[in-house]
Amino acid sequence: MWVLVKYLLLVSLGMGIGIVLMCIMQVGKEADREMELFKEREEK
Repeated sequence: MWVLVKYLLLVSLGMGIGIVLMCIMQVGKEADREMELFKEREEK
């Protein structure tokens, strides 16, 4: 029984870490896009 609970917690932890990493990647992509737009505005 405790093994099942342990595995469930580990899977939940892994899913949580995966979701956080995806959010961080999305924010980084948006920041890169904003920096490109900012550089284009500066050049004009």
